Amino acid sequence: MVDEMRQCSSTERICNLLLAYVGRFGATNLLAGAIPPPYASQREQLSHVVLAAWPEEWTKRYFSNGYLSRDPTIRLVRQASAPFHWSDVSDLCKVCPFGRRIMDEAKEFRLDEGLTIAFSTIERHPVGFSIAGEKLNPDPLERLALQLIMAYAFGCASALIGGVNHRKSVHLSPRQRDVLRWASEGLTVHDIAERLNISSNTADTHLRAVRERLRVSSTIHAVAEALRLGLIS
Repeated sequence: MVDEMRQCSSTERICNLLLAYVGRFGATNLLAGAIPPPYASQREQLSHVVLAAWPEEWTKRYFSNGYLSRDPTIRLVRQASAPFHWSDVSDLCKVCPFGRRIMDEAKEFRLDEGLTIAFSTIERHPVGFSIAGEKLNPDPLERLALQLIMAYAFGCASALIGGVNHRKSVHLSPRQRDVLRWASEGLTVHDIAERLNISSNTADTHLRAVRERLRVSSTIHAVAEALRLGLIS
């Protein structure tokens, strides 16, 4: 999947690969983009979309009515929330009647259930990546792989749109690569430390240094970017 995505020459192809992958969880649609400033124009909001396989009529209604600034899922993305199911939004933040209306209207387009992950661009702008469908049932054991694939896809699509391969000159030390490789396997900081015979504090320091060098805010995003740039395999 990762190798195929790296070879994609268009965002449409990336979308098709992703839809085939997330279809196993019941997802039929996806949308990813950096979150624009509050009250940005409709044109500016749409320009921030990087990957889109979303119902066209819902997209038109959503952006023309300014729903983005009132959407509770977007509020959680801006807060850099952990990945969340849409059914849990009410437990994670206060949802006003208008916000509830937005989520209810999405169901008219068979976007009944969804999963959103939040991360950030290289400029530290918040990014939201959502998959949705009538019935979503992601396997908890595959959640880490799903997050990694979504972050990786966003990086590949952004590079295609920008026409550049960001941060080719990033250098990681051998130890940082080792720590990141084990993180890509889903190991915790404690587990990584045991595997490499170093302290947990040292392992955590290496991961923080990697995130800083790659200018990302999460280890999953760091793994995705390192894979995309060929820093680890």
